[in-house]
Amino acid sequence: MRVLISRSAIAPATRTALIGLLVAGGIGIGTAAESGNSLELKHEFFWDRNGVWNHTPAFILRTALSRVWSFSWEQELDLVSGASRRLGADKVGQFGDRELDAVSGASKVEIRHSENPSLTYSHQGTVAAGSLYYSHENDYTSVAPSGSIAFDFNDRNTTLGANYAEFFDDFRPTGAFRGQGGKKRITSMGGTLAQSLTSLTLVGITATFVNSRGYLGHPYNPPMDASGMMLLEAVPATKKAGALSGQIVQGYRLGDLLGSINVDYRKYQDDWGIKSGTADAKISQYFAESAYIRLRARYYTQTGALFAKEVYQGTETYRTGDIRFFPFSSLLVGAKISTAFPASWGESAFLPDRWDLKFDYTVRDTRGDKQETAAGEPRSLRYQLYGADEYYRQGVVMGGLTFNL
Repeated sequence: MRVLISRSAIAPATRTALIGLLVAGGIGIGTAAESGNSLELKHEFFWDRNGVWNHTPAFILRTALSRVWSFSWEQELDLVSGASRRLGADKVGQFGDRELDAVSGASKVEIRHSENPSLTYSHQGTVAAGSLYYSHENDYTSVAPSGSIAFDFNDRNTTLGANYAEFFDDFRPTGAFRGQGGKKRITSMGGTLAQSLTSLTLVGITATFVNSRGYLGHPYNPPMDASGMMLLEAVPATKKAGALSGQIVQGYRLGDLLGSINVDYRKYQDDWGIKSGTADAKISQYFAESAYIRLRARYYTQTGALFAKEVYQGTETYRTGDIRFFPFSSLLVGAKISTAFPASWGESAFLPDRWDLKFDYTVRDTRGDKQETAAGEPRSLRYQLYGADEYYRQGVVMGGLTFNL
């Protein structure tokens, strides 16, 4: 099961404003062939400390319908291990009379596919976009129409944008958890203000509000009481959340080569009691006319939900074993390199014009679960299958090719 609010809900207007900052500052680190037709082929591989892996091939097709209208189609196919633990088949778990599959952490490979067609109007500093995101897997379906609009004014030095999206999700758990899911509705709206201060200095601020209601849980990771008995998950049926982020992009020149420093900080809070802060820094530098490298570091920290406990008595109104609702901090570091193929390749429609390669590595301060506890010691479980003296880790490798059509 995957819940997405990024690309289809809040991305269009924010991308117009903040990626526009990069282009306006002369940095030009955006997508290739933005004014024409292009095809991007990507493949992402994900792995984590729990033995979960994920392959995601994807493509993005962009085509210009006229001077002011363009159309794009993004499609992904996920092959996922680890989404359906053996626990989900018989509710046995780590303290039952059978062993949990600690090799893969999964009972089978699952497949998810998603599509996201979008239509964009761009003319004289006004950009309006509409899209329809659809995602389906064996136990989860999500449909999300969204729209955004952005205006440039003040001699194109100021951008004001707004976005809105509705998610219509349906969660249908399988196996022993059949019947515990339900429908979920998510409303996301936001606004962006971006301002060019100098030819190489740009700032932006984004505010987002998200209202979620319906079934907001994840029953595949049930909580347990002090004796080790598994309980049904129970979380509130509504959640309201807000986020405020600020960004500064500072461009610079090394001889004839351009670079930029991009710093972003985001504060989040919801009425479940979760508060988080995210500091994200990127340094991008051209080392040739059509080749650049980007280095990234992101630190994230959050508090837990008010109802999240290490050990439950079983009489609580709300309870969860989902790691996302407990306190943790994480650090991501990554690098990306992108460069063009020889210009002569552009004469053939079958040869790519550009390639890129990205690697991200994340460490989270969540330790693995204890395999055994002393007699009388309360038991708790976060479904982390690595050692109790080790931290969670994950890695993502993504390669891509771009064809200018």
